[in-house]
Amino acid sequence: MTKQYRVGQFVKVKVTGIQPYGAFVKTHDDREGLIHISEIMNDYVHNVNQFLTKGQIVKAKIIGIEDNGKMSLTLKENEYFKVKEHKKKRRSILEKIEETERYGFQSLQEMMPIWIQEAKDRMNNE
Repeated sequence: MTKQYRVGQFVKVKVTGIQPYGAFVKTHDDREGLIHISEIMNDYVHNVNQFLTKGQIVKAKIIGIEDNGKMSLTLKENEYFKVKEHKKKRRSILEKIEETERYGFQSLQEMMPIWIQEAKDRMNNE
């Protein structure tokens, strides 16, 4: 007997494969699904392998079911994968200058992700 699944339901799934764009999973009754890389956590995920491994069992929430029965799932509501938000201590300009002196010159490529994250943090705190 095939179990009926519905959007919003939490299910335990086993990771059966990992691709650069996400992880393929199966339920205990062999229903297939995908956890897209953007559904692993609210923060940016560069490499799925840093969060999931083949054979791992995780609790995921169903966010979509296609006509063929394949499911789209998310881990964003799984406590283990939630980003812990910490209040950043405000630093004085002198501390920022000292940090720059400690690390020296950095290229735009190295600094761009940092600046983007700082801008996002400022937007979230407003």
